[in-house]
Amino acid sequence: MDKRRKDGEAETVLVVIGGMVLDIQATSSIPPHLRTTCPGQVHYVQDGVARNIVECMTNLGAQPFMISALGFDMPGIRKHQDVETPIVCHILDVTREVAVGVASVEAVEMFLSPEWIQQFKHIIHSALLLMVDANLSRPTLEVACRIAKSNILVWFEPVLIAKSKRIAPIVKYCNTPNPYPSPK
Repeated sequence: MDKRRKDGEAETVLVVIGGMVLDIQATSSIPPHLRTTCPGQVHYVQDGVARNIVECMTNLGAQPFMISALGFDMPGIRKHQDVETPIVCHILDVTREVAVGVASVEAVEMFLSPEWIQQFKHIIHSALLLMVDANLSRPTLEVACRIAKSNILVWFEPVLIAKSKRIAPIVKYCNTPNPYPSPK
């Protein structure tokens, strides 16, 4: 997905704005009992919907440009002393399916502000595709989508059921095919 300018330099064609998250995945070795601890394993995994999409795009040979935020507590794209790295804790059952999860990703909402996104408008303007995830605040989602020209595909990724409603003010900008068509 490499697009060349007249001078031969590659342009950024895929821009992804959203969360990079540290996942804590706890898997019980036995069926758990509520309100008590059980034996199992805990793993730390680099995650986040936007980060995962960038990884997949990269594995397919693309060179996406990602805009995200992390704290000083681990390596990242944009480190800041006042930002705590977004963390999601998943409790997995014995089949390794998510039984419950808690997301603490306020840093994405707070640090990826409309003003911060404005700094990347020239990169977003040159994109063929802009992917935004619902970890962004509504004002940030709106600014990112307004920056995208009408010929840029805009993909909204809902990330969580609770955040999926954030598409309402930007649905008019989203023009990628819906992978989840409504049942008839």
